[in-house]
Amino acid sequence: MNDEGRAWGRSGVGAVMGSKKLKAIAVKGTAKVPLADEKRSTALRREYMKKHTGLYDFFSDFGTTAIIGSSSYSGDSPVKNWFGAGTTDFPTGRVNFETEHLRETYNDKKYGCWRCTMACGGHMSVKEEGPYKGLKHHKVEYETGAAFGVMMLNDNFPSLLKANELCNKYGLDTIAAGCTVTFAMDCYERGIITKEDTDGIELTWGNHEAIIAMLHKLALREGFGDVLADGVKKASERIGRGSEVCAIHIGGAEVPMHDPRLTAGLAPTYQLDATPARHTQGGELTAYPNQEMPEAGVYSGRADFHRRNVCGTHVINAAGVCLFGYNSYPLETWLDFMTSVTGEHWDFDRMMEVGERIATIRHLFNLREGINPLEMKLPPIILGNPPLTEGNVRGVTVDADTMNREYLELIDWDVKTTMPSKAKLEKLGLATVAKGLAPA
Repeated sequence: MNDEGRAWGRSGVGAVMGSKKLKAIAVKGTAKVPLADEKRSTALRREYMKKHTGLYDFFSDFGTTAIIGSSSYSGDSPVKNWFGAGTTDFPTGRVNFETEHLRETYNDKKYGCWRCTMACGGHMSVKEEGPYKGLKHHKVEYETGAAFGVMMLNDNFPSLLKANELCNKYGLDTIAAGCTVTFAMDCYERGIITKEDTDGIELTWGNHEAIIAMLHKLALREGFGDVLADGVKKASERIGRGSEVCAIHIGGAEVPMHDPRLTAGLAPTYQLDATPARHTQGGELTAYPNQEMPEAGVYSGRADFHRRNVCGTHVINAAGVCLFGYNSYPLETWLDFMTSVTGEHWDFDRMMEVGERIATIRHLFNLREGINPLEMKLPPIILGNPPLTEGNVRGVTVDADTMNREYLELIDWDVKTTMPSKAKLEKLGLATVAKGLAPA
């Protein structure tokens, strides 16, 4: 838990801590963080503070909540468990989740992470009459709003704030929990499960009261909630009856609210990164600043673009910098800061090398555990197989196989086993780490 009530739920980190009887990690101290060149660091901060670009002002004014409605139309948000389109299946979402409306109706105050000038976070409350009146909690971020709103055709915004509160209180990842309840709703609408299975709850699209009721059951493992409590993959295995068509996951990880049919580079990221189904590991959404995007619908020739995204993002994540900040300033901002803070020279080439080393050592851990990412298949529907017939990404089918193969060839990993070559491991200084894994 952090920031007075936000749960670090993705991938079940809390569950792993609990299995080890670890309740908390407490850190307290008075030592000053050492900087190699404090004077230069201060000067850089003052210089670059004036150079923010991109989405800085938008996120500062509205936060990620503001893109819930527009993303349902652009094709960024998956709709109706990835099988629908916002333009035809969820037209009310764009109205009920309109940016100014949400800010004026629900925002109470802004807040930001430590020393952040963007301050895209906030607190919200429900003032209107209804079952959620008086509810106060952290702002509904985009992933939460899309998972419990757009995916489920639920245009009742106060219920999204309630779902956010419950996930935080129960220690649940809002992406995984939202996708799992969505999976159940899809199964219900297809007749795979019935009210007898769901303890009498009518899991119809957009039924916000049913969503909240099932979320409680999932968290407490009550009744049908026990079937859902371990996520989409396990739930589908328990239900059977053809439910796998509704089970959208990659290696058991529920897919976040960004669509490869719109942003193709997400496909190799979702599959090949050591943590599958992640939109924060590079792949166009977290592209390094000021670069040209590849042409839409062209899937060959993107490997080096993808490599730069992945490597840059790994370095920024390791540096503890927010990806919104990363994408709101010129690239040299971060290279200059890392030079002044560490006392070692950072340039683009070093950023790429360090980022590749981080990506590779994470991958080696998985290889040691017998995990080949190519065996964790992408759900066909998120690649447009079959393609949608409505919406902004209608007719799109993503060629993930080509992107994967060209990327693996570029970074010198085997295109079938994904084992990095001996030469690559030696170049990155990882030959010893990979001992017993590396090819002869």
